[in-house]
Amino acid sequence: MNNSTSRKRGFTLVEIMIVVAIIGLLSAAAIPNLNKTRKKSKKTACHKNLRNIDGVKTGVFAIEKRKDGDYAVRS
Repeated sequence: MNNSTSRKRGFTLVEIMIVVAIIGLLSAAAIPNLNKTRKKSKKTACHKNLRNIDGVKTGVFAIEKRKDGDYAVRS
């Protein structure tokens, strides 16, 4: 018995093109949000670094002037 009605299973070109279009739309929506998130994280890191620098500056000044740690530094 020869089964001549067997067909190869797979995706058609149209189905593959639809999947590629959907992936393109999702990536087009995700990339601007990714860039905005990166920019925000860099800004947050910069603020934390500046806060740390200010704390170290205050501590070093207090040590040099032999004051307590809450002594105000005049810039």
